[in-house]
Amino acid sequence: MFDDLLGELFGEAVSRRLGNSRRAQLLARVFFGLLGAGLGIAGAVHFARRPDLTSNTPMWISMIALFVFLSSFSLFNVGLGRTWRWPGKLFLVSLVALFMTRILFGP
Repeated sequence: MFDDLLGELFGEAVSRRLGNSRRAQLLARVFFGLLGAGLGIAGAVHFARRPDLTSNTPMWISMIALFVFLSSFSLFNVGLGRTWRWPGKLFLVSLVALFMTRILFGP
């Protein structure tokens, strides 16, 4: 299935119809969705393994939550093309929590 998709994309690229192709849009959306999800998970794992990078525990937890919800937003909304609002809302909540823990608990 994936090799057929790539073969058809290559054929469309040769015939100069790649820009308007739904296959190209699908492949780009899946690529960037998986790229964002992978980078978000990598960020969450990095901060989970190194709690000494942040000064306090609430900031550490909100930093991990920020990357996890960024990853879920990228995977669900970008990669799968869903219109779910909860990943974006939870990402914004974790971003606000990150700033609030910095203000409340200091550096």
